[in-house]
Amino acid sequence: MSNTIQPVSPQLSGAEAPLAIATTRPRQTPRPAAPFRDVLAGGVSLLLSGAEVATHVVAGPVMAAAVHGARVEATAAVGGGSTTAPASGSSGGATDLSGVQSLLQDGQASNLQLLALQQQIQNES
Repeated sequence: MSNTIQPVSPQLSGAEAPLAIATTRPRQTPRPAAPFRDVLAGGVSLLLSGAEVATHVVAGPVMAAAVHGARVEATAAVGGGSTTAPASGSSGGATDLSGVQSLLQDGQASNLQLLALQQQIQNES
């Protein structure tokens, strides 16, 4: 018994393969009311707003403040407000990772400030 699979149709070699280049056609659908970037930024903002509310309920105002800062930064980055977009042709992975690390460090610093303020308020009361 053979384990090879036979092709349904014969393969065409490079010289026999037909190549058809279509001319440019006019757009058949209307342009969207909002650019995709704006729709994506709105979705990110909505998602992180929900996360902000959830963390406020579950983890308290300190975490909600951190999520709020991340929401503002992410919305700006997705919406085109970021000036650190990677150059075309370069890999954006390292840039994205350093941006995430920067956001995490900023969030951690603001968390420490808010914890210090909360402790100071508790000491006064």
